[in-house]
Amino acid sequence: MGAAKTVRGSKARSVGANGSGRHRDQRSNERGDERGDDSRSANPLFIASICKAFEVLERLADIGRPVGLTELCQHASLSRSALQRITHTLTALGYLRQDPKTRAFTLSGKVLHLSHAMLSSDSLRDRALPHLEDLNRRTAETVNLMEMEGDEIVYVVRFPGFRAVSVDLHVGSRLPIHCSAAGRAILAEMDIDDAMRLLARVPRRAMTPHTRTELSDLRTALQTARKRGYALNDQESFIGDISIAKAILNRQREPIGAVNIAVSTSRWTVEETLRQLLPQLLVTARAIERDVNAR
Repeated sequence: MGAAKTVRGSKARSVGANGSGRHRDQRSNERGDERGDDSRSANPLFIASICKAFEVLERLADIGRPVGLTELCQHASLSRSALQRITHTLTALGYLRQDPKTRAFTLSGKVLHLSHAMLSSDSLRDRALPHLEDLNRRTAETVNLMEMEGDEIVYVVRFPGFRAVSVDLHVGSRLPIHCSAAGRAILAEMDIDDAMRLLARVPRRAMTPHTRTELSDLRTALQTARKRGYALNDQESFIGDISIAKAILNRQREPIGAVNIAVSTSRWTVEETLRQLLPQLLVTARAIERDVNAR
């Protein structure tokens, strides 16, 4: 999870999105295609055709390579006829490219315009960038800025560590809020009842054998994070990944994002991470918060 600045040589940020494709029986009738099957479609303001168009864009982003219509049908919950209409429209609007020989579709550069507009309008990202780059330079570890969107957190800035890591994440990547350090850091600064209501209504999939998914365990984790002033994630999102995060608060003391450092268990223990990296993370988070609230 591009239209962002380059930081050191080849360290360019990219824009992407995570999602999971669903294969649905292609015998869906045309009325079903237009109506949409998402629970959100119960709202009369919901436009199913727009939902389907964005589904095509998201599936192409997930696949990450040129895809023909037949294969795209296997990844999208659309009939072939509906998919033909949508891809034709998106191509005509300039959001898709179609190879004249293979007929395969890819996202076009026009999508970058939307990504750039989002990143450019994010004042938290703008204030945080120099502080995050400095933290990355001083620690040589991966530093991220994340924001909450619905029941997920999205990466809006990512400075990779100086050593290669096995986790493939980028600007635009998304993680579940219940098992990420940044998600818990943000939730911990919310009213506990509001946070628990949010967690109760979202899927709480175990991403590793270490992931805590029970509401009672998550309540304890949030209470601990609020008391300590930071959240710790020990291999709950990815095996071999330790993550610490601190929420950024606005003037109303509401969480608007979180700063995170992620390290590998092959080089760091939890104790070493807390002793050597946590103080620097907290200083950076306070500096960002000060800059955000000074304007």
